Amino acid sequence: MDYKISIKKKIYRSLLFIHHIFLFYSCRLNLTKFCAYLIKLSLHQPKNFKNKFENKKVIIVLDRFIGGRRDLEIINKSINHNFEFIFFKRSIAKIIFFCFCNKEKFFFNYLRPKPSKKDFETITEKQRKKHEKFWTDVIFYLKKYFDKKEINFISFAYYFWIETGIYVGCKNNNIPVKLWNKECFMSDEDVKQRIELNEYKNVFRYFKKISVYNDLMKKMLIAMDNKNIKKISVNGCPRIYDFINKKKIKKEIKNILFLSFNTKQGIPLDERYSNLNWNLTYDKVIEVLNKLSENHHFKIIIKRKNMFTYKSSKKINQSIKVFEGGTAEKFINEADIVIGQNSGSTIESLANGKHVMVPFFEKNLKLKKYLYKFNKDIVYFSPEKMEKKILTLANKKTSFPIKNKENQKTVNYYLGKSKNVVNNYVNFLDS
Repeated sequence: MDYKISIKKKIYRSLLFIHHIFLFYSCRLNLTKFCAYLIKLSLHQPKNFKNKFENKKVIIVLDRFIGGRRDLEIINKSINHNFEFIFFKRSIAKIIFFCFCNKEKFFFNYLRPKPSKKDFETITEKQRKKHEKFWTDVIFYLKKYFDKKEINFISFAYYFWIETGIYVGCKNNNIPVKLWNKECFMSDEDVKQRIELNEYKNVFRYFKKISVYNDLMKKMLIAMDNKNIKKISVNGCPRIYDFINKKKIKKEIKNILFLSFNTKQGIPLDERYSNLNWNLTYDKVIEVLNKLSENHHFKIIIKRKNMFTYKSSKKINQSIKVFEGGTAEKFINEADIVIGQNSGSTIESLANGKHVMVPFFEKNLKLKKYLYKFNKDIVYFSPEKMEKKILTLANKKTSFPIKNKENQKTVNYYLGKSKNVVNNYVNFLDS
């Protein structure tokens, strides 16, 4: 079975490689009609997005696998909509941009082109206009493949600079682009710094409508461009339904989940803050988990987001299981105690009604302002106190989900309220 999967992957990679080469040379030779045809061939629709009925509107999703895809799945299950989702590989946008900003290069990784933000910032005005003109013509031909159907594009973040040419091409062809702003987890200090920098302020003119999960993001995007006030709506986060647990159960606490966090999350991305991080806190958590692992009462799991997540120099005991990649949903649902910090999964654990512990073990107490808005009762300033609390909970049976008004305020602050979320998004996408 593994052999067959391996063969399929190799075939897919080979075809993708050939497809990307043809894309690149369609740009070099300015073959916009052929490029549109290649893009149409690459548009895909996973099985769980296929609809039984013909739809009048096609929503082309500038795909991002994590988070955004799951939100769309939840909305797609609703029977009260008249649109279908089709997915656009972001590597296509990278290939085309790479061609226009690196005209002298013919040999590079066609499978995974990596134009940089510096390329975007230093591209000449002449190159930029050619890039936008190319996309305008490509979108014109792409539109014809959908006959009489209405087309919309969806992007998940305003700062995906690689997509800017697509936005321009859509606007020049009267095709709406809607921003489904997926990002909703930030510290207040991070928000202030983004507003101050406002490096993507010119992109908002290309969005017909904007959806955000919470009021924090609404205020931030309006501060970046006050014209956003007329097209922005707060619709909540569909994924909250994955974590709302209505089934009551009383159980002995055994399962501890550590949600491995980005040690720069919540700290503004600016050179002024380059020496700040949560490394000490992370290392101390590993030390606590290693001590607890000696107690055979506990089953301890560390969930790492991906291979780039911070890795502590502290050695992890062999009895602790470490998982990497994928979503944390399954692990959160099975956990009793969740240790996490500035991450969406930590907020989702609160929504799930778990015992959530937020470690803050930094010597520099000023770093506290970069934490998310957590209930102060779940923030631990001492590894010893957190360990003691865990040991205390282990001797008690607890009713799940845990109800806590202060924790619910945190959930609502970031994920929005769960009422009418699906209908909100159906209206946003259908309008």
